[in-house]
Amino acid sequence: MPTVRKARQDPADGERQADLRLGRVIRGVRRDHGLTLMQVAEASGLSQPFLSQLERGRTRPSMRSLFRIAAALGTTQQALLALAADGPSDAPVRGSTAPLVDVETGGARLLLHDPAGTDVTEFVGVPTEFGEYFSHARREMLYVARGRIEVELREPGHGRTATLEARDTIAYAGLVEHRFRRLGPEPCVVLVIHSEGRDA
Repeated sequence: MPTVRKARQDPADGERQADLRLGRVIRGVRRDHGLTLMQVAEASGLSQPFLSQLERGRTRPSMRSLFRIAAALGTTQQALLALAADGPSDAPVRGSTAPLVDVETGGARLLLHDPAGTDVTEFVGVPTEFGEYFSHARREMLYVARGRIEVELREPGHGRTATLEARDTIAYAGLVEHRFRRLGPEPCVVLVIHSEGRDA
């Protein structure tokens, strides 16, 4: 009896479907909040045409853009990505096929979203130049799985940097402005863990 082989899915098709799901999720959350595209554009600092293309799945947001959109919608990037995830929450997450959200020269993908408040995001291809600072309500921890990074933290009247090697960690309040970049030529893999813990 001849063996029937399943056709392999083109990675581009998988990415296209992921873009469509994320666009539908963003549109749904926006409508649930009773917001127009123009209102989200004003709140996020992004253009209305870009948001329209995004909701149609015709473009892909960067993690920075998704952060701004999520803030305008009163949620987080991780929550939006979790809503757009394909398959049950307890299914294995395959690194070779998981779609990445653009992060300058690399990408990010959601590994875990716990509705109780914990998220784990993997960043790969970390850029060598600092981007804009991030600031949010949840506590954050970085774990360097591979490579070497420099972390910069900034508070009013005070700033500091730290260099992290593979297997090093650092944690800080999310409201502290923070950003990180790759040091050296070796590729980086960094896990970013967000939790609902608050500093006193």
